Order: sequence, then C-alpha cells, then structure tokens
Amino acid sequence: MLVLRFLIMLLSYWYILSHFRRGRAHYLRSLWIACLASFWIIYSFRLFFDLYVSGVELALPAWELFAWGLGSSLPIAICSFLFAVQNRLSPILFGQTKYGLCLLGLSIVCFVVNPGPSQGAFYLEHLNAITCANSGCALFFLCFGKILVSKSSYNNLHYSQVIEWAGMAVGLFIVVYSATRGVLLATFLITILSSFLFRSTLKNLVTIQRKIFLLFVPMFFGAIFVASRSPLLLEKLFTSRAPETILTRLEFWRVSAEQFATSPLLGTGFGLQELLGSLEIEKGIYYPHNYLLESLALGGIIMTIPLIYCIFFSVINFHRRAKFDHSVFPLWLLGAQALTYSMHNGHLGDFPFFWMIFGLIAGSKYRLKNAFNSELAKVND
Repeated sequence: MLVLRFLIMLLSYWYILSHFRRGRAHYLRSLWIACLASFWIIYSFRLFFDLYVSGVELALPAWELFAWGLGSSLPIAICSFLFAVQNRLSPILFGQTKYGLCLLGLSIVCFVVNPGPSQGAFYLEHLNAITCANSGCALFFLCFGKILVSKSSYNNLHYSQVIEWAGMAVGLFIVVYSATRGVLLATFLITILSSFLFRSTLKNLVTIQRKIFLLFVPMFFGAIFVASRSPLLLEKLFTSRAPETILTRLEFWRVSAEQFATSPLLGTGFGLQELLGSLEIEKGIYYPHNYLLESLALGGIIMTIPLIYCIFFSVINFHRRAKFDHSVFPLWLLGAQALTYSMHNGHLGDFPFFWMIFGLIAGSKYRLKNAFNSELAKVND
C-alpha cells in the first residue's frame, strides 16, 4: 500500500510539473490553488514546529501526517483542479462507473463466499468498511445522477443503462449492508434534497422517464430488506450505541472548540491529538471528526481561512452551474457527499476523495465560468 501511495504521489507531481513544460502553468495562478497550497503549507509548518520545537507527542508518526498532506491530499487536489479546468468531466466520470461496478461487485462476491451474509454486516479483511461504504455511495450517486440527466426514454435498454442501474443496486447494497450510519444517512438525505432542489431543472429531463421511477419502489423496499438482514446495523440504529456515538462526537467538538477559543488566531497545535486521546471516550481517536473544527484548533483562523475558501468557493453557486450544464449534476452529488463526510468523520488528510472532489468542482467551475465569458464576448462582438 505504501508503494502504491508513493507511486500516486510521484505521478501527481509529475502531472503538475508537466504543465510548466507545456506552457499551461497559468492555471496554477488560480486563487483556489493558492489557498489550497497555503493551507497545507501552514499545516505542515505547524506540524514541524510542534514536533521539533515544542516537543509535542503525536498519536501518529509524523511522516504519516506529512505523507497524507503534502504527499497525497495536496497533489491530488491540484491534479484534479488542473484536469477539470481542461476537460469536460461527464464522459470521464460516467466511464469509471463500469470499473466501480466490477470492483465493488467483486467485493460483494468475495463477501458472500467468505465470510458470508451471516456475519451480519459487509466486512472483508484489509477492506475498511467505512471506506467501502463511501465507495458504494459514490458509485450510487454517479449512476443516480446519470439517470436523472439522461434524455433517453429507456424504451429499449442498452449497455450503459444496465450499468447505471446495476451500479445503483451494488452501491446501495454496500451502503446499507456496511452498517455505517453516517454514510447511510447521507445517501438518503442527499438523494432526497438534491431531487427537491433541482426539481424544476430535472422536470423537463425526466418527463419521458416517469415510468422508470417506479423502479425506486422495489429499490426502496430492497434496501429495507437488506437492512433488516444486518443485525449490526439494527443494533447501531435502535440500541443505546446510536446516542453514545453522537455524544462522543459532540464531546470531541466541544474540546476542539475550547482549544480554538484558547488561541483563536494561531490555534493550540497538534497537542490536540494527545488531549483528545486522554479523554479515553473512544480508543484510538485523536481528531475531532470535523475538518473545520480540527483546522481551527490546530492552526486557528490563520490556517482555516484558506480552507474555508477552498471548500465554500467550490460549492457556492455551483448548483446554478449544474442547472445550466446538467452533466455536472453528478459531480454536485459527490461534492455533497464529501462535504457531509468532512463534517462528521475523518481528519484533514486521511480522505483524499474529499480533496479530489473539491478540486474537480473548483476546476469545473473555473472552466464553466471561462466558457460563459467567452460566449458572452462573442455575443457582444
């Protein structure tokens, strides 16, 4: 795994440097790229200072935190931005669904063979259930978004439409049977809210597909059936474990907010890890499960302002872009998934999917803005 991550890092920086050789370095002058680089530079400097000057004890090896930040999240975000600026993403994203279907479908086959559904939840050795649940969620949203914006009538199903519906089924099965409450709740809420927010735009697109939405009825009851066969999920949803997890998150957030209040400008640094670990509420937890609160506690306002810009510049008004260019609607769904994850799970560097998606959104927004300005200039001429 380390070799794979190292190879991804090398390829990412090679792709970035290639833009200088090809005369496309002007894309790197984007304010979004500047804020992204500023955030990770401040993060790395704070980590270096706390470790080698202040002598703070870290819960994880320092090289791992540096690798997550400068070796993974930063280059992946920049590459995603550069790629989205220069390419229309819809055919590329939809082209990946068949690979997602094959890989996640294969994982389901392995799960059914050994250890089997009697295990009570989707889990394989060396395959993190939360990561897999988010992969299933992403596959579901890609296929769901493609179906909504498609203008085909589905009178005669063809290969791509079979892939879309199969991808939704596989993704939804993994989301439900992985027994990961956060991903499960996010999937259903984002699906419902996005359909409501875009109802006026999607109305004309799906008029000829009304019959196909009847398939959501068996899919809904199928999800209920799968959930009922997962004792672990039922235990998490309907026993005392549910409020315990919520209260644990709230306590982590409270402690992080207190650390920020102690030093609003610069934060209190990576001593936060030791502090959260000393609470002994949940074993092995050293981060608050909230990107903004973690950033505020670690580096204060100075570090968080670039992060806020990277996140919210990407999503503000992007839904309006999606109304004019329906092909980016699935990307909006993935952005909602990544943002939801960042507010209740993980730490700043351990989920490259978050940085990749927001890089794609920021790059797409940049591309669509330039395309709109070009069309406007032609009209004025």
